[in-house]
Amino acid sequence: MNRPTDKQIEEVLAGIATPEDAKSVAEWFTTEEGSDYLEAAMTRDSELIKNEVADLYVNHDIPSGQMLEQIRKNIRMKKLKRICFRVAAVLIPVLFIVGFYIQLNSKVDLFGTSEYEEVIVDKGERIQIMFQDGTRVYINSDSKLKYPKKFALNSREVYLEGEAYFVVAKNKKRPFIVNLNGPAIQVTGTSFNVQDYPENKDIVVCLDEGNINLTLPTEKKYPVLPGERLVYNKESSQCAISRMDDMQRLSMWKQNVIVFKDTPLPEAVKVLNRWYDVDFKIEDERALTYVYTLTSDNTLLEKVLMDLEKIAPVKFDYNEDKKEVIVRMK
Repeated sequence: MNRPTDKQIEEVLAGIATPEDAKSVAEWFTTEEGSDYLEAAMTRDSELIKNEVADLYVNHDIPSGQMLEQIRKNIRMKKLKRICFRVAAVLIPVLFIVGFYIQLNSKVDLFGTSEYEEVIVDKGERIQIMFQDGTRVYINSDSKLKYPKKFALNSREVYLEGEAYFVVAKNKKRPFIVNLNGPAIQVTGTSFNVQDYPENKDIVVCLDEGNINLTLPTEKKYPVLPGERLVYNKESSQCAISRMDDMQRLSMWKQNVIVFKDTPLPEAVKVLNRWYDVDFKIEDERALTYVYTLTSDNTLLEKVLMDLEKIAPVKFDYNEDKKEVIVRMK
């Protein structure tokens, strides 16, 4: 695609662009040229901040009010405002909606006064967001992503509960850290899927490109290479890493594709509950013994249930009014 003008880019970074220009520039930022531009701009501005406020760093604690007064004396507010917008963690007036359309502005105050912001993705929804450094995140149903309004000068750090796929912009000087419930994933630039739902006993990480480390609170690290799948058991603290021949299937959810491979019915029910926000009532325990292999890009729950019924002698009766599926033997 064509490169936006410098004026359009500056207006987007300053938060004053029209919706049309914001969308165009955001799409360009997803290209290799746009990602390189963002990384270079972030590096320049972070170095500028370090140089201009170096005298504010002291080796002892000082009251926050005194620090604020010192900042005001050393930095003109107009310049500070410009820089802060450029190094803000969150881009953009535009958020790309993947799957079901939702109004994120009702849930997320992108330019509020709180230290952290949070994206909450309800059941039945999936979204994609972009950070100003060029990093893209696809967030799956029933998940939360917490992030600071501004990334630190030397790191980029977020907090995840649920499942997300990260395409991290490369920047060796500013590692990207995904904090889970205890462990953390450290990267500099890579593509990977991570799943850590509170009700699941396992953390599952699948790496497509680059290199990552799963770091435990004890500082023990588990390096993961491209094509590998890491499973960390939160109860036993045991970790297993294996090679995967069909790694892509594990993150096809971000393309609105449901994939089951030798998946036990209880696990399949969990996935469908998140995707469609419906409850499953098991009337016959024998149904739980069956496993399913299925790939479906159909967004209608009724069609997915019909496909499941072709695999095993299990019947799925969907009551749309009650948002409930009765599971029994045929």
